[in-house]
Amino acid sequence: MGGLIEKLNQLDVLERQKVILKSKKISDFYIDIKKAYGFPEILNEITDRLYALIPKEANCIAASDYGGLPLATAISSKYGLNLTLIRNKKKNHGLNKLIDGYIPNPKDKIAIVDDVMTTGTSLKKIIKIIKPTKAKILGCYVVVNRGKADLKYPLHWLFEAKDFFEK
Repeated sequence: MGGLIEKLNQLDVLERQKVILKSKKISDFYIDIKKAYGFPEILNEITDRLYALIPKEANCIAASDYGGLPLATAISSKYGLNLTLIRNKKKNHGLNKLIDGYIPNPKDKIAIVDDVMTTGTSLKKIIKIIKPTKAKILGCYVVVNRGKADLKYPLHWLFEAKDFFEK
């Protein structure tokens, strides 16, 4: 995996500055995997490596937000998995739905993807929205694991935050 981490480090995905994370915690660094999405070769490599972690029985991929949706779309398009788009909250206009794209059913086996997992807030929200569909959630698959979370589903990752500090 050394090659990919080097490419990500060349893009300066590790930002060493004080930031407020989605979890409202303050951190002295931020890992911005979204920078890699602008480079097709790197996005494809992330896509392939993340897909390699997902059980082959998966027929659906789900994500939300700017970090997860590009990954899920790339995996869906390249590997033929149905794509489920999760909204964080209902809109005040239109059809007022939380799930767009493919609507999972009890026969589906879903993999949830995201760019970075810190406390699991985003993944838990996706799980909560998918559960009523009765689809089987196989696990959560992220590019970077920078924290701990009790997700009640397996969590798999390509890198840990510490990998970006080792040069």
